[in-house]
Amino acid sequence: MKKFRFNYPTVVWVLIALVCLLSVAGLVWNIYNLIYFFPISVVKTVGYIIIVLLNGALSVVAISLVVYGRYVIKDGYIYACFGIIRTKYEIADVVEVAYFKKTDKLVVYFSDAKYTVIVISPTDYDEFVSEIRKINKKIIYGNKIEGQA
Repeated sequence: MKKFRFNYPTVVWVLIALVCLLSVAGLVWNIYNLIYFFPISVVKTVGYIIIVLLNGALSVVAISLVVYGRYVIKDGYIYACFGIIRTKYEIADVVEVAYFKKTDKLVVYFSDAKYTVIVISPTDYDEFVSEIRKINKKIIYGNKIEGQA
């Protein structure tokens, strides 16, 4: 099993931090309101319980993106772990891996004409390709320049 951490752009880090900050603030504020309005109004209490649950779920997802954002190559599959959300790609379905020089992106193409951009550090590209080619030796790997066939 080999793991490769996501290499989020700065904008994504800022947005994740903003979501974490706002969801935790909303969680704290709504817990306070829940305690304050508990004996007064049943409708408000139920509303605050729902909002606390939603803020808690959003906090868990945002924090898990930071802690568990990675690709895992294991048992013939590439697992893209976006925190608690996972996507599984079968390595046997990979036809080609292309490195686009101009944008510095690694793209994996599948046999069903779908593709995914691999968001890891450029220093890990060769190791990533090497790991999936150990499982499927038929994978074509090459460099491309946008605008050329």
